[in-house]
Amino acid sequence: MSLSRAAEVSRKVVSGMGAINSEEQTLQLLTNIERDFEEVASLKKALHFGYNPKDVKVYESEIRDYASQTFAEDMNMSNAFLQDAARPGANIQEMCVKYPDFCRYLYSYPDKAAILPQILN
Repeated sequence: MSLSRAAEVSRKVVSGMGAINSEEQTLQLLTNIERDFEEVASLKKALHFGYNPKDVKVYESEIRDYASQTFAEDMNMSNAFLQDAARPGANIQEMCVKYPDFCRYLYSYPDKAAILPQILN
């Protein structure tokens, strides 16, 4: 992102900050800004706004990476893993119980490893 584009985004964020009192309002502000600035979509996703820590959406990148790594070894398991992750209502607890190797894989990501003990208990 260029400096001028970053300044535009910053100006829009600052102008909307006074109305923020909750995560829901923050998500709404980002959603509104996202309409004007496509770069904000990656920020919103990176911050996981609007998601429960157990939601597989928080782990999409790691799920794809794990499926890619396991695909060469076991295509059927990789496919089943992705199907389970894509199932409506899937959560990370269920995925870790059904795929313990995936759960161990998540511990290699410091940002994810920090929240796993909280959600797996």
